[in-house]
Amino acid sequence: MDQHPYIGQPFLKREAVEKRILFSVNKGRAYRGKAVETTYYLTAKSKRKAPEFQGVEDAIRMMLIHGTTELWPGPEKEPSAYKKHMSWLKEIKFLGINRKKKIERALITISTPLRFFDTLPNRIPLAQLRMATQSEPFNGFCDFTARVVDYKFPEEFKDKFLGQIWPHKRIRRYLKIGKDEPIIGTIVKPKWLPPEIFARRVSQAAISGALFVKSDENLHLTKKELAEYVSLTVKMLKKNGFDLSSTPKAGKKRLLFAPHITANPSDILEYAKIAVDHGANCLMFSPHFSGDFEIIREIYAMGEKYRVPIYTHTAGMNRCCGDPSYSSGDDPRVVYLLAALSGAAFMQLPALRGYVRPTDVEKKPIIDRLKQENLIGNDGMTLVIAGGLGAHNIGYNIKILGLQGKMFLAGTAIFHHPDGVRAGIDAIKLAVEAADKGIIEVPQLKKYAESLGKKGAPLLRALKGK
Repeated sequence: MDQHPYIGQPFLKREAVEKRILFSVNKGRAYRGKAVETTYYLTAKSKRKAPEFQGVEDAIRMMLIHGTTELWPGPEKEPSAYKKHMSWLKEIKFLGINRKKKIERALITISTPLRFFDTLPNRIPLAQLRMATQSEPFNGFCDFTARVVDYKFPEEFKDKFLGQIWPHKRIRRYLKIGKDEPIIGTIVKPKWLPPEIFARRVSQAAISGALFVKSDENLHLTKKELAEYVSLTVKMLKKNGFDLSSTPKAGKKRLLFAPHITANPSDILEYAKIAVDHGANCLMFSPHFSGDFEIIREIYAMGEKYRVPIYTHTAGMNRCCGDPSYSSGDDPRVVYLLAALSGAAFMQLPALRGYVRPTDVEKKPIIDRLKQENLIGNDGMTLVIAGGLGAHNIGYNIKILGLQGKMFLAGTAIFHHPDGVRAGIDAIKLAVEAADKGIIEVPQLKKYAESLGKKGAPLLRALKGK
């Protein structure tokens, strides 16, 4: 697709049609109490010989009826609280009509009353929220598709989210680094390694200057294996002068080590307990496979010892966000918003000029949405720039995205460097130094590396073939 269908697109001026649809679909839906506002990108089939945007109007009516409930059908008297369970259309803006393909497009906002789905007094009912705003009425009917673009929550509902336990400033404080020093991390490669080699590679990366090391998301271990991998790695790190405790001793080196614990929802807490009990001071899992973001709250509820930073991996996210036509599932900004509100310390934002979704055009709206909620920067979730990151593009990412609130994670670029792990990290650090001088494009980076003589060799080797 050459152009995004709704990001940055102008709206058509159709005030009369907006009023017609608002009046028509909201008949009998008079309740205006506290509600979650969900914005959708709606694509619907045009109706033959029907008024303009009749397809959109019919789709919205179906979404309201099947998303919450229909007008009272009788014959009994309508219960007094019935209307408090009915959604309504708050806003509609038109994006266009493709008359050849007979497709109508609009951005709409539907309000869903808290009374309808908010079933938990002190927690976020994420499953019910998704059922009420994302299930069959929105993506399962034949004549339209609705992509969730954004949520706006009432304050009393938003206050039930866990919030940021490990904001970016606390990560920097734990690692004992200044506000302008880039956080460079890595991913152990290849994906599978026996425990001794895995532990050695984590230690090599840490000794070479990585501040964060995680296993690959496709390193799948039994509980017994997880205990072995983590304990052996922590032992080797301690031997090399690292202290992974919650309050590292003076003079000890610091590192965040995150084993991968994605498992069935029924097993995830036990995996988290095993990893921390054997010395891990950070955890990584995919909420898209292991029970959603509220798992973070459950891990922390096990006790203070387990309130370590948690990296919510994007594995599985693009089953919902990766539609190449951007017409179904979730806009990724929704996922990042829920992650940050739910207490995720880290979440990957794929590198610019990388190869992983979300696409580059989707990244600014993600950052802007997090800014609106003060969930990015020193007080917010750390965005992990990764996925095709290396010496060739880290400078560009720093220039466009900035250092504050970010961590830069390179895996293959470090572990597959022809001169080894230390050279891989040195190449990344040299590229960061070059970026500070305004040098970010590959031809200039090569000249910069050559100008450094022997010191620039790791960077020059990393850029070979780029």
